[in-house]
Amino acid sequence: MKKKAAAFFCALFLLGLCACGGRGPESAPSGKVTLILGSFDEDAFLSRQIEAYNQAHTDVQIETRKYVRSDQPQKDGILKLQRETVSGEGPDLIDFGTGYSTSDVAGDYTEDLFSYLSPGERETYFENVLEAFSCRDGLYAIPLGFTLESLVGKAENLMGRTNWNIGEMMECYGSQKEERLLYPGAFQRDVFATLMTGSLDYYIDWETGKCSFSGTEFGGVLEFCRDFPARLELEEDFSAKQAFLTGEALLLPIRFTSVYDVCRAESIFDGQEVAYIGFPVEGVSGTILKPCGPVLAISRSSDHKEAAWDFIRWCLSASAQGGLSSGFPVCRNALEEQLAQAMEIEYETDQSGAVRPVAKAQVIFEGEDPAPIYCITQAQAQSLLELIGSAQICSMVDRTIYNILMEEAEYYFNGAKSLEEVKDVIQSRISMYVSERIG
Repeated sequence: MKKKAAAFFCALFLLGLCACGGRGPESAPSGKVTLILGSFDEDAFLSRQIEAYNQAHTDVQIETRKYVRSDQPQKDGILKLQRETVSGEGPDLIDFGTGYSTSDVAGDYTEDLFSYLSPGERETYFENVLEAFSCRDGLYAIPLGFTLESLVGKAENLMGRTNWNIGEMMECYGSQKEERLLYPGAFQRDVFATLMTGSLDYYIDWETGKCSFSGTEFGGVLEFCRDFPARLELEEDFSAKQAFLTGEALLLPIRFTSVYDVCRAESIFDGQEVAYIGFPVEGVSGTILKPCGPVLAISRSSDHKEAAWDFIRWCLSASAQGGLSSGFPVCRNALEEQLAQAMEIEYETDQSGAVRPVAKAQVIFEGEDPAPIYCITQAQAQSLLELIGSAQICSMVDRTIYNILMEEAEYYFNGAKSLEEVKDVIQSRISMYVSERIG
């Protein structure tokens, strides 16, 4: 089973137009073309790019068509889109939006975008990000932005580790003093949800449809989670920051959505040496990549694939990427420009004529006064680049699968069903769902 997206914990793209000149598998379309973009979200960034693209082109215009996700098969936009694709009536482009997961492209309805990228062009992107979002050795949808999620702790408490698997995480946590928290706010359902958020592709092979929820490994995760309190138990005067400084809590779940977030852990741990150990993953970095904003794909049924790719390439340009609402661009040049700006201190003059630095961001932590960030250091910028470059796994949660997991796990946590019963039901229900998705 392919296990590149096997993350076990979390409490966790793009390039200059002239540099993205790879040709797709077709020649450029001639005459005026109207591209239909099927959208599952209303996204301001994508709307701006459509408007700018339409103004800059007379031969190609983009129009949107709305789709909606639903738990009811007859109303679900994904299933509707797939039916339209088979009949040749589907859109040319698709924005899967914030609800995107691997199951959206499991039915082989979208183009492999790797085939549109020349070898030289791929080097201008963070290739590890593209690979992380691929499946079945193809890139069937590409996020226009991504975030990072990781686990960070005091280096001395992590036993010299820089990454770990689920067994090593359990061992490390079990060897700590009895009253230590795994992380502030950890309880049964929360820990299980966090573990599952990034691990679904570890238990599911979307190419064959095979699932492995009935094994001892998944059972071990359920047993581990059951040992936590059934509900949140914290004293009224509990201080999360103090818990990290004193060693009362082992891990801090942390999310990176901007270049300034690299300052957060250092601020919370008051400059103590920390390790971004990440989520428990076998043999690789446990820092998780998550899609942020639009996730674009080209329909297999489109008659204008080259024109559709030209719009995606437009959205991957350095100039477009500079306008991302949040998250990081996959384009190296765009991110390096953000880092260069973040390392510069900006000043303003107040009404009294005094010159003072301008706070570009803040570190906000519950129960603490906000700490202003005026700039980041060269070392912090390099640390963020290394963290991004080392990330190899992504987290994309299918809502239906997530609901099955949470529903059935609760029966085990409250003693209504045995471990084996719960594993078997989860295996059966998710296997059936995956089989339906891949067709």
